[in-house]
This record gives sequence, structure tokens and C-alpha cells, in this order.
Amino acid sequence: MNMQTIRKPLAYLLAPLLTIVTLGVSVNAQAHKGHAGPNVEFIKNKAALKSMLPAGSKIVKRKQPLKKEAVAWAEKTYGVELDDKLYSYYLATDKRSKAVTGAAYVGKVNYRHGDLKFAVGIDANNQITEAAILGVNEKYVVDFEGNVGTGLIADYAGLSLKELTAKADELASSDKATREFAAAIRDAAVLLAAFIKTAD
Repeated sequence: MNMQTIRKPLAYLLAPLLTIVTLGVSVNAQAHKGHAGPNVEFIKNKAALKSMLPAGSKIVKRKQPLKKEAVAWAEKTYGVELDDKLYSYYLATDKRSKAVTGAAYVGKVNYRHGDLKFAVGIDANNQITEAAILGVNEKYVVDFEGNVGTGLIADYAGLSLKELTAKADELASSDKATREFAAAIRDAAVLLAAFIKTAD
């Protein structure tokens, strides 16, 4: 019996086993996510955006890929690695001059076995207007209430992008809730600045 003859039955035996293992991992990840409980909303998207974007401006929700030159700029200027993928964000422009007056991003990142929903806005000078924790899974509310806060987080308003990146670096060894939020806000704010810089 040659090796080829042995390999074929072995492959047929292993295929179902690999499928079971793969399904097990997927189901396990979903089960863990379920243990975190439902999402607890601290502030609604609309209210957060209203506080982040300038009143009287024209607000448009955009969905576009980030240009490669914007990716390179973000990394070179702020040390933030972004993907040249499709993003949704809000752009504010002056109704008369069409000049950009600000931008905002609403997103979520994985937090333990759940999600951290957040938002951040910047003005035309790339300063943070507001940063917010929109919601987290029920199990992790205590992490945020006891460390970062919930809803609008005053510590971030008014920071320049340079100050924000320095703050995120300082908080990199802090508790998980604080450091995850700081990193998410930094990346999203730099993303917005990259979009504004290369806006059509």
C-alpha cells in the first residue's frame, strides 16, 4: 500500500473533525458574547452627534474608502495605522462657503466578550469637540462607570490630535476600559482628520 492510498482515507476522516472543531470555535465565541448581556445605551447617537457637530452647518453622512495617501499621512503624522477600507462618517460644511466645519464618527470595537460603542467629533482645526461612550454590554457597565465614565467624556473635549495621541499613549498601561476607549477615540479622530485632509 503506497502513501497516496493511505492519505486519501485519512483526509476523509479528518475533514469532518476539522468542521466540528471550526463550528465549535464559532459557537463558543457567540456563547461568550451572549454572556455579556444586552447593550446598555448611555446616550443616543443623535444626541451625541448634535453635541459634536457645529450648529447651523450642513451635515452629510458619507460612506467612502480611505485613500492610500491618507493612510500614509495618518501613520507618518500620528503613528496611527488605518485601513484603506470603506468607512461611514458625518461631515459638516458651511452652508454658504461649503468649507468643512467639522466631522464625527460613530463606531464600535470589541470589548472583552461584547462591544464598546463610541463616538467622537472634531472641528475644522482637528480639535476634539466631544468624545462619548454610547453604550456597552450590561456586564461591563461597572468597568466604565468606575473608570472612564459614561455618555460624554469631558476629559477629551478641546484636545488637539497631538494631545490626544499622547493621552492614548499615557493610558496604554491603564485599566482595560480606559485604554480601549482612548485608543478607539484616537484612531477615529485621526481617521476623520485624514478624510478631511483628502476631501474632494
